[in-house]
Amino acid sequence: MTISLGIDQSYSGLAMVAYDSDTQRHRDYLHVFSANKYVTQSDRLDAVQTQVSLNIGDIKSTFGRIAVVAMEGYAPGAKFGRELAGELGAAVKLALLDDLHRPACYPLIVAPTKLKKYVTSKGTAAKAEMLLAVYKKWGVTYTDDNLADAYGLARAAHTWSTRTGTKAETDTLKDLTRFKGETHLV
Repeated sequence: MTISLGIDQSYSGLAMVAYDSDTQRHRDYLHVFSANKYVTQSDRLDAVQTQVSLNIGDIKSTFGRIAVVAMEGYAPGAKFGRELAGELGAAVKLALLDDLHRPACYPLIVAPTKLKKYVTSKGTAAKAEMLLAVYKKWGVTYTDDNLADAYGLARAAHTWSTRTGTKAETDTLKDLTRFKGETHLV
């Protein structure tokens, strides 16, 4: 049994999808962390880390051990919010480190263009194209693009960890690594 977790992190829609390759079942989580709900940015980050941990606990009790995690990488060339995005990514990574065993606690970081290419076969897909491609490719319907991305990330994590999928899919993901020297742990 391979349980894969995809995480599309943003404050306006932190999406997590767990995917069980044996049963084809998945479990979705979507949370909003609006700045005006928190006294400080530290409180907001604590809420993110706590929620990610709660979701992981729920996934483990529902499916069992999580084998691999993929997170969407930061948008290259972003001019605004880089620091906040970095803090958010760190809060998610700390939750993974606290709640998962090695090597699963070290996520694959999938660039947005690589995720789009994996799901749609082109690296420049719009949000609506991603929603449609997730439905056409896997028969899963979402109305939220964050959830569609998280589902694509979960499927990409599975493809990467099992080395299964089409040649185009495996070629798209072949250069991903969890961390330096990961090959002896997988």
